Order: sequence, then C-alpha cells, then structure tokens
Amino acid sequence: MRRSLMKSFVNALRDENLDLYILVFAALVFTVLGAVNISSVATLSSVTLGALAFLALSQVRSRRYVAEMARSREIDPLAILRTEFPADLVQRRASATQYLYIGVSMARTVQTMRNDLRRLLLNGAKVRVLLLDPTDETSLRHAAARAGSNADPTRLAARINGSIEEITFLRDETHGDVEIRVLRNMPAMSVNAIDTQSPSGTICVQHYEFRAPAEALPIIQLEGRDGFWYQHFVLEAERMWEGGSPWPPPPGLQPTHAQRPQFTETFDGELITAMESADELLITGVTRNTLVHTNYGNFEKWLTKGCRIRFLLVDPESEAAATAADRYHAGRSPENLRERGRNTLRLLSELRRSTGGDLAVRLTAHPLAMGLVAVDAPLSTRGQASALFMEYFTYQASGEPKFVVLPSDERWFAHFAEEAESLWRAASDHRLDLTE
Repeated sequence: MRRSLMKSFVNALRDENLDLYILVFAALVFTVLGAVNISSVATLSSVTLGALAFLALSQVRSRRYVAEMARSREIDPLAILRTEFPADLVQRRASATQYLYIGVSMARTVQTMRNDLRRLLLNGAKVRVLLLDPTDETSLRHAAARAGSNADPTRLAARINGSIEEITFLRDETHGDVEIRVLRNMPAMSVNAIDTQSPSGTICVQHYEFRAPAEALPIIQLEGRDGFWYQHFVLEAERMWEGGSPWPPPPGLQPTHAQRPQFTETFDGELITAMESADELLITGVTRNTLVHTNYGNFEKWLTKGCRIRFLLVDPESEAAATAADRYHAGRSPENLRERGRNTLRLLSELRRSTGGDLAVRLTAHPLAMGLVAVDAPLSTRGQASALFMEYFTYQASGEPKFVVLPSDERWFAHFAEEAESLWRAASDHRLDLTE
C-alpha cells in the first residue's frame, strides 16, 4: 500500500499538467471556504486574481511551445527523422511506470539498461518485452538475411535466448511485473514505448533498415502532443504485442511453427524448368527409366547445348536391385526392375552416341534410399536456378514424398549435395555402348 501511494505521488510530481492540477485544487478549496463564509471577500478576490495570472502564464507557455514546434517544422519538415536516439530516452526509460520494448533480439538494450530495468521492477513498473521467436527457423533466417550477408540464424537465436534469460533472471530476482512474448514475423521496426497511457508518454521507433552499414535509420520519437502519428505508432505497437505468443509456451503446447519440409507428390514443371537452364546435372536413382524415357528429347537438347550430365544408378546386376524391387509397393519383381535399369542404360548409350555430349554413368551396388536431381550444385556452377530435387523411396507404400532443397538452406543443401558426390566417387564407371 505504501509503495503504491509513493508511486502515485512520484507520478503526480512528474506530470506535465501539475500546475493545472494545483490551480483546480486551489480554486475548489477557496470556493468552498467562500461558500461557508470562512474566507473573506478580499481574500477570495486576491486568490481569484492570482489564479487568473497563473492560468495566463500556463497559456503563454503552451502557446510558446506550439509556436516553436510549428516554426521548427516549417524550417525543416524532416526534423522528426533522427540519426541518433534522443538524448533523454535513457532517462525517461529509467523512470517509466510502463515500458514496452519490441525488437528482434534486445541484445544491446538489455545490456545497457540492466540496472535501470532492475530499478524499474523494484519500483513497481510494468515491463513488457516482445522479441522474435527463437524457435522459428524461417523467421530467424529472414531476420539474419535482412541484417547482413554474414549474419547467422543460429547466433541470432542464441542472442534472443540470452536476452530472454537475462530478463527472466531480473524478473525472478525482483519479483517484478514482467511479461515476455515472442513474434513469428520479422518486425519492421524496434519500439521503445514509455508511459503511453499517460499524457507525458513517448514512443521511439527505429526503422529496421535492410543490411544497414551502421546504425539502422531513421529513428523517430513522438510525444503525446504529436497527436495522430503518436497514436498511430502506439496502436501499431499494441497490435504487435497482441499478435505475440506467451513465452515460455504453455506446457504441452506443440511447436507448430518450427520449420518443416514442404513435401509434394510431384515436382510438376518446376523440375524440368530448372534442368533446362542448367550447366551441370547430377541424377541419382534406382533406374530413372521414367525420367529418361519421358524426357529423351529434352536430354538430347541439353547435351547438344553443352550441359554436363551425370547419372548414378543402381547396378541392375547387383543384389541392390533385388532390394529395391522388394521395397517397391507394387510388388515389382527383381527381374522386372533389372530390365528397366538395362533399358535406361541403352537409352543413355543412344543419347551419348547421337549427341556426342558430356554424359557419364556410374553404377552402385548400394541400395539407394533417396533419389536426387542436383541442378548446378557445385560452387563453380551455382546460380539462381541451383536446387536439389529430392525424393524418398518409401518402403512398400504408395507415393514417394518429394521436396526441394535450395542453396539458402545452407547446411542441408551442402549435406545432400556432398552425400550424392560421395556416392558418385564410390561407384563404378559404366562404359556406354557407342556402337551402332
């Protein structure tokens, strides 16, 4: 109770309308005193004149401020756009009764205001923090890409988790009023919202510049007296807060927003479009009979224009062919699968003979669990069309889940590309029959 009274008293002293409150209080007191004949007419007249003078001074001050603000805007209408944070931001933040921070990681802010944050919580301030969700891999990748080419999503997640741990520690240490939420969308700005429910509130926003070479700009500070735009940014900040999720997640809540592969039944035209622009293709699979037979004309065209094509297939004469046949859901016999493999090799020999192109084939005795079409995967040929078209060979079940891995997936692109190259290096060369 005592702390609450002290907090209210301090807030009243800081209020920019304190002079008006005193004037109203004095007017009420002397009105009552005059009504009950405790105060004389002369005293009431003097008090009335003093109150009018006090009110006039307040009006003069307000008009002067409005005139100065209008004059500054006329001189430089872009003066509101700053290149540095306001000089009084730290002080106002340290004395806040309500504070909302919105940003990506808060790594810098939580370190510079650690002591102020502890003091705020001990004094009973309400603190809300909204950061990027450290478990949302997609958002982390987007935020890291926006920050710069050398930014790492893993390190960004570590910084966010570090800030959350620091804030949680201060909350537990002070038993303060702290609420943490996380956002699954990259915010367009950082926000320092201070006492926005009071007339003396302020909001400072920093635009998240794309790959900023230094401090992200511009920085904008607005006061309650700025009217429409102040309310605009305050309401946007509150909408962002409402769109956040509590942290930590409630017990039993499943991570529905973690990145997951986007499986498809077919690649549609995406695969052929990518292959058409390729300088190099590495194709792995059991027989690849359907792919080669259906796109024979395309392969002829690609080889003629100079595309380097490598095929890694299961050796039709090996036990791996029988293993692959046993895995196939339709009950295909080993001999049937072997014949499909031999047919593919005959088609590839015809392609090599008719085009004279750069076509190489290797056979493996390893029962492949996945097939791949690597489009310009090596660093020397990597470009915008580079991709790994993957398909999983399901065991005795219909359908082969397919997904695409892009160079932006970094770790997994390198992982699957290197696995395919390792299989290629371990396989045996197959001499294509070039006789008519």
